[in-house]
Amino acid sequence: MKLLTSAIFDGYTPKKDRSISLRFVTNEKTSGEVSDIHSMLDTFGYLYFRAEEKLSKEEIEELDKLDTDLYDQPKTQSQRLRNTLYKVWQQSEVGEFKDFYKNETERIITHYKNKLEE
Repeated sequence: MKLLTSAIFDGYTPKKDRSISLRFVTNEKTSGEVSDIHSMLDTFGYLYFRAEEKLSKEEIEELDKLDTDLYDQPKTQSQRLRNTLYKVWQQSEVGEFKDFYKNETERIITHYKNKLEE
């Protein structure tokens, strides 16, 4: 899903982790447009803001061609694995998570080490 709209840059707020929260104000939106915008909350994407000028057809086409597959997951692979193992642990809740995590990652490492020996 994409959002392409005119907007006024309204301000920013610096965050503790050195990221920045940006605020934009748009013209009035229909309830359908608001629903589409709401459905994009907490998703990763790109923001391109160009002041004072309309986007050219070429710019729009270039933006549409962006390869977002590399950045659709804002977490690293190791973070995703740890989060997934945590969810598995939550379903079983056997012992402490740190022990479960250590055992599962060791099992995965051993599995691939054995493939190297073959």
